[in-house]
Amino acid sequence: MFKTREDVIALLKTYPQLKKKINLLEYERQHPAQVSSQEVISGLALAHPISEGPGAAGHISNKTMQIALNFQEETDRLNYATVMEIDQELAILRSRIEKLEFYVAQLDKRQAEVIRKYYFEEKTWPELQKEMHASSRTLVKRRDDGLTALMAMGQYMEGVMKEQVRI
Repeated sequence: MFKTREDVIALLKTYPQLKKKINLLEYERQHPAQVSSQEVISGLALAHPISEGPGAAGHISNKTMQIALNFQEETDRLNYATVMEIDQELAILRSRIEKLEFYVAQLDKRQAEVIRKYYFEEKTWPELQKEMHASSRTLVKRRDDGLTALMAMGQYMEGVMKEQVRI
């Protein structure tokens, strides 16, 4: 979790990059790169050779057909593995985003608004001043109070988690 102000700031600053990574992974998930024939052939060339002896029960005796089946199975397996890796990474990133958004939502409305706009939307102080009709001093105070509140939440949750471990 986050114990210090620096931890909180570092975590908040990752939000835009996490969003970009999620968008990229969602695109790749919808348009997955398919393993090429050459990649599968190279992989199969390094695999165990098909035996020359009499075929065991359930095996296809036609070597060409067996090679084609091996080729298709390997292609499907590699393509499925790629999609699964993307899904796993998406789940991790979405979890981080949801956690950040949840914690910020627990703040006072004004603090949360400053935190969201400054860290999540990457707006500058002059932009915030103009948009929120507040002085920079007021905005910085709201941000600082929000960071302190987030730090307190993180410390509280760390204490709860330590308590769980002891039980």
